[in-house]
Amino acid sequence: MKKIKKVGIVTMPKISVGGGFARVVRDLIASLNDMGKEVILLSPFKIDLEKISFLYGPVIINKIYYPNRLKSFFSHEETLGRKLLKRDFKKMAKEVDFIIDLDGGILHNYLPKNFDKSRYVIWRVSGLNRAAVKAQNLKNWKITIKNLLEDSLFRKRDFPKKIKMYAVDEWTKRDILKQWHVKPQKNCLYPEIKIKELNPYTKKENLIVILGRIARNKSIHDSIKIFSLGTKNFPEYNLVIAGGATPDSEEYIKFLKKIIKNFGIENRVKIIKDPSFEDIKIILQKSKVIIDAQKEVSLTMTSIEAMAAGNIVLGYKNSGGYTDILDNGKYGYGFLEVEEGGKKLHEILTNLKNKNINNKSSIRRAKEFGEDKFIKTLKNILEDEF
Repeated sequence: MKKIKKVGIVTMPKISVGGGFARVVRDLIASLNDMGKEVILLSPFKIDLEKISFLYGPVIINKIYYPNRLKSFFSHEETLGRKLLKRDFKKMAKEVDFIIDLDGGILHNYLPKNFDKSRYVIWRVSGLNRAAVKAQNLKNWKITIKNLLEDSLFRKRDFPKKIKMYAVDEWTKRDILKQWHVKPQKNCLYPEIKIKELNPYTKKENLIVILGRIARNKSIHDSIKIFSLGTKNFPEYNLVIAGGATPDSEEYIKFLKKIIKNFGIENRVKIIKDPSFEDIKIILQKSKVIIDAQKEVSLTMTSIEAMAAGNIVLGYKNSGGYTDILDNGKYGYGFLEVEEGGKKLHEILTNLKNKNINNKSSIRRAKEFGEDKFIKTLKNILEDEF
């Protein structure tokens, strides 16, 4: 069998931005670079390598396929966009030895006839909960109309049962089987986490963090409410909200600031847009607790990074982060309602004050998702050793 030298990656969302998806793609490319593979990318968006390097660290992309300007304009919708990219996909497929299609759908139909289909895999990174995505901009009529059009015209996805599909976690793996009736691979491909760069033993401050793209579906508003309720008896604690920002984020930030003002905690909250990984590293190493109120989604990288940096994780129970990463509460705390979250946060801060809380097991747990584990799993996928 021909040795794999060139790996093609299909990525539809923007990756020159702050956010979990972009970070996953960057780390995948960096790992392939470390393995000595050439990386060929297919994207409807122009790639800003300097921005990626600033946010997450440098990578080498040997070649990028873009559609022409007209196609690019219409390629930003996931399903229609994939159809418009088929010509560029065919060109890329003829040039590479292996293809990793992030999230997948449709393009497998356009593989060259002589392409070994065992060397085309789908890595489902995004969650399948469409309701959570729609919640992102409930008050933005443009986004609402766009979602309705996508649902009615373009959301019909095509996932073959004979193409290997790897889920980002067990939560997503279950949803793939339940919603798409496709059996994913037994082994999940968890994202790479920069465990070695995070020190859990640095001096901590009275700081709580919320990390993630600044969007409504991230439920940052609920996390703020939990912070306010949980710190009523701990006014010495401050909150940092840090995450990637898009044009739609500004409207959401205005909404968040109203909530912050209503709770009277303006002097205790700071919002940081588009932090670099170095910024995130510093924040996590200073903080004691991370709140993640995202509902019914796959795992979040930031929760694992927070554990590696010595934070206590307080997460929404009905999500991959709680069931997979925290092992249903074994390595952290969970809640279902905002009020419960506030009580749990109060409990965490009380235990921290009384030194009745131990995070050694969660620090060890985070190490299970480190760089070495990711590269080992990726190598097994490329060499078809599962």
